[in-house]
Amino acid sequence: MPSDSSAPHHSAPCGIPPALPTSAKRVIAGASLWWSASPVAFVLSTAVGLGSRDRDPFWELVSVMLLWSGLGGMVVAPAVGLLVAFRSRQRPARRRFAIMGAVSLAVCALALLFWEFAMECAPGHVC
Repeated sequence: MPSDSSAPHHSAPCGIPPALPTSAKRVIAGASLWWSASPVAFVLSTAVGLGSRDRDPFWELVSVMLLWSGLGGMVVAPAVGLLVAFRSRQRPARRRFAIMGAVSLAVCALALLFWEFAMECAPGHVC
């Protein structure tokens, strides 16, 4: 005889992830936007730094803050987003943050390589 229980049955169908808490959604969205905005912060940092020829301390501070914001977005945002995505069991977000981390790592490696080549002396010059 089937049992007619009045208690509701709370099981999610297979393949549908459980609902994320609002804070996890906000952290994932914020980290994604921070990473996406980091190239803009780098460009603005360069523009502000080169534009302040008279070395105004305020604009120097703005340039440095934009530079660190860009660096943080490039390094910290994928790490934090990946950690939150793992914790909240969000497979698409994990993939997205893994790709973000790989792209950031490639850009950092290319920047370091460019820096090494830029620091070499020209033939015949003494450094």
